[in-house]
Amino acid sequence: MSDLTKPDPYFSGDAGFIGSTLQDLHRDMRAFELPISLSDSVRRSHDAIRHAYIYAYFSYDLLTLAASQTFPCLELALRERIGHQFAGRVNSRGRLRPAMLHELLKSAKEQNLISAEIEYLSKMRNMFAHGSDTILNPPLFLTTFEIVTDIIRELYLSQQV
Repeated sequence: MSDLTKPDPYFSGDAGFIGSTLQDLHRDMRAFELPISLSDSVRRSHDAIRHAYIYAYFSYDLLTLAASQTFPCLELALRERIGHQFAGRVNSRGRLRPAMLHELLKSAKEQNLISAEIEYLSKMRNMFAHGSDTILNPPLFLTTFEIVTDIIRELYLSQQV
């Protein structure tokens, strides 16, 4: 049980990453605050990712968990902001067919709600969602999380004006 409070070897510098402190990970996540005006569900989803990143200090596998939830969080934000525009769509069997991430991003881009380049985001999402042999490290996660956080902020910015 005493190992629960020790850093994972990846974060302590014993197994590949440059050593990081728990305070370093907290500092990383302070840069990813969302405005208080966003819905509780989006904020809760986003905060869960931030917490998983911080707790990855104790268990590296939580970094993979944080990464896997990054794009569902973005999709949730997009659905809450513009999902109503796709309401009532059905597939060939008559079942409801909600918009997928790429469609939501494309629509948000066309409406000038976001400025991010979206062409590669679906590929990044697939890498995180379906597994990859890519070695996930904090800088790779942080770069992706920054892009997603910036899109979420921008998506809701027009509602605040």
